[in-house]
Amino acid sequence: MMRKQIFRMLGLIVAGIGLLGFLGGCGSVLQEQKKESPTAPPVAPVVMKQERPQGSYYDFEDIQIPNELKVDTKNTKIFQTTNVVAGVLALDGYVEMKSLLTFFKEGMAKDNWQLKGNFKLPPKTILLFEKKNKRSVFFIEETMFNTRLEIWLIPTTDG
Repeated sequence: MMRKQIFRMLGLIVAGIGLLGFLGGCGSVLQEQKKESPTAPPVAPVVMKQERPQGSYYDFEDIQIPNELKVDTKNTKIFQTTNVVAGVLALDGYVEMKSLLTFFKEGMAKDNWQLKGNFKLPPKTILLFEKKNKRSVFFIEETMFNTRLEIWLIPTTDG
């Protein structure tokens, strides 16, 4: 019986503190509204155009990577000659899957790549791109706290 009374009392105290905090917040809002001059013209809200994230070019000079992703040097393997670049570029960071897919679909098109297909195999997504004398495959895996990306680039001779 005594335990019930203690829990009731604690509940009332917590509710009272919450109510005081709520009322204190409302009071400060009302004070701020009183401070503003009634003749001030209303300010139009600023609408920000949502732009795609900025990116950088790494070992593959025609594949832009969002700045939120960092190169995983341990798992990156690049073969390079004067005429050919091929290999695997591994990256880690966190970018939401939907945003990353939009970034690559738009960015690769700007760099003259054509999207040839994609596979959604949760939690992975695979993108296939093609360009004259090149093909690339993107393996994207999103976890709760990280996004892992591998870009495989191979040369082709089909023009």
